[in-house]
Amino acid sequence: MVFLRWTVFVLLVAATSLWARADDILFFGNSFTTGAMAPSVDRNGGVPALVKEIAIAKGKDVTTDAVTAGGVDWSYHLAQPATDKALGAKNWTWVVLQDQSVRPTHLGRIDQFLRDGEVFSERIARTCPHAGIILYETWARPAGAFYKGKNPSGFSGPVEMMDELHESFSRLRDDLVAKKLNSAVRIARVGTAFARVDSEYPAITLNAADQHHATTQGYYLAALVIYETMYHESVKGAPTEFYHGEVIISAEEAAKLQGVADEVAGGSAN
Repeated sequence: MVFLRWTVFVLLVAATSLWARADDILFFGNSFTTGAMAPSVDRNGGVPALVKEIAIAKGKDVTTDAVTAGGVDWSYHLAQPATDKALGAKNWTWVVLQDQSVRPTHLGRIDQFLRDGEVFSERIARTCPHAGIILYETWARPAGAFYKGKNPSGFSGPVEMMDELHESFSRLRDDLVAKKLNSAVRIARVGTAFARVDSEYPAITLNAADQHHATTQGYYLAALVIYETMYHESVKGAPTEFYHGEVIISAEEAAKLQGVADEVAGGSAN
């Protein structure tokens, strides 16, 4: 009888441990989340699928889901019934929020970016109070109509655009942390990682031909930074094969991008 009770106890503890390890991650975003312009990433679940496979390879029990539409911002998502439906579908561990990529700058609507972030935070806290928030910082455009010469009110260059993105995301993070509504609020510094790669490894192409979206390498880097921001665990050794064995990045490039993700996300509170 004692043996039976002990066996039941061990099984219950094991089951509880397995349940505790399960993480459910919900993404809201647009084409920067779906992986547009990188066909293999786009057709296989985008950045959420990359994050999931990296997590599984690292021994995590993870599911991901996403609510996306091309070109949209947080205001769009907040107005859709699908948003509350998705938030209420599970007791999410993390909710990843990716806004329209220019809105947190002077060419967008910083005030609305901040307000929508607060509204999203309130809805997440109300619907799934144990969920943390990951703010997906996007990257500066390498060239195009957002820069002076083509647009008198534009940025002086990618550095200025990235500085504004960094400042706006930091401001929003600080505002949300001060409200103490969510279990955690962290910034996945994807744009910062892009800038670091451009500086350290210019031969790695992160920007797609449209000078707007990312390449497969860029989305891989985004997934690495998001993963490390969530788990505060090095991404070194993350897989290069996804989608049942498809090699999407060379081992040499993957190692360099993993190193940059470590430098940027690096176990800090972001």
